[in-house]
Amino acid sequence: MALALHRPVLFSSSSDLAWSWLPPFAAVLAYPHLLAAFYQRFNGSPVLAVLAMASAFAVTALGFAFAWRLGHAPHPTARSLTSRRFAYLTVAAPPLFTFMGVLLYLMKIEGADAAVWTGLWTAAAAWVAMLQLTRRSDVDAVDEAGAAAGMQATRGLAALRVTHGISAAALIVVFLAPHLFNHLVAWLGDQAHQSLMLQLRKLYRHAWVEPAMLLAMAFQLLSGLALWLPKTRRKANLFDVLQLASGIYLTFFIASHVNSVFVLARHFGVDTNWAWAVSAPAGLTGDAWSVRLIPHYAIAVFMLLGHLACGLRVVLLGHGVSDARAGRWASIALAGATIVAIAISAAMLGARL
Repeated sequence: MALALHRPVLFSSSSDLAWSWLPPFAAVLAYPHLLAAFYQRFNGSPVLAVLAMASAFAVTALGFAFAWRLGHAPHPTARSLTSRRFAYLTVAAPPLFTFMGVLLYLMKIEGADAAVWTGLWTAAAAWVAMLQLTRRSDVDAVDEAGAAAGMQATRGLAALRVTHGISAAALIVVFLAPHLFNHLVAWLGDQAHQSLMLQLRKLYRHAWVEPAMLLAMAFQLLSGLALWLPKTRRKANLFDVLQLASGIYLTFFIASHVNSVFVLARHFGVDTNWAWAVSAPAGLTGDAWSVRLIPHYAIAVFMLLGHLACGLRVVLLGHGVSDARAGRWASIALAGATIVAIAISAAMLGARL
């Protein structure tokens, strides 16, 4: 009993689950202002600038933390499930803010990013609040039918999960691994990156390869969402939550990135090279709009490799590897993901050998 009394608890009662999405929501509202604070303080107060950017990264971390805590219930109620899914959505704040910014630019709406962001998220929060208020007050009652349906749907999606993995493997070989390696080559200089990029483009911009690659990405998004929804109903450990969180992050990142490359850049005849990616010549820290790309790209690299690490764990478990051993391999892969994400981010911010 004494141990139970002293155990740290994030939510003091089951009724708190209905409103546990409010802290991630508040953090998301602050996100544009944290980026603006970083830009304003970068040249004058480096310490404050670093704190502001760290807080911007923490928005995604906070959403992840709440999704993890909410994932402990083996059979979530309707209210806790809504809170859990909203928390997952807040994880994707960086690509959502970038996507919205590009759309506003295409619509020639300038200087309204923070206001539109606040309005959209407030509308989403109002909808979630109405859902929570109109559901049963006895939130301790488990939605057994919904949980059973979620488990049955998960088993029925086994073939889709395999196809999702095969499609992902093809994208890794053809595009993602070469693309990330190309970014790492930037440590050797912009010219080295440019030279390798021109060679790689002969592969992934081939008349047959590029459309196939886009179709594969579209399949990844749609199949990923089909797999994501029922899995959010299940009890989740840390690796499960990371797989779900990275999946929703990558969904919006890919949508944002494809829109930026094929609609914004190519429509206006802009070469999507290294200079474009790092907002040269000003750089990612030298432009008020471009600072959003720092967490947008950095977290994306980690989420991509982290998603693969979690997928590796599932494959290992499916082949009879013990949970502890599969977890160790996944943890090693996550450590590597962190190193690669830091290295690519540093290169994009101007680090060179």
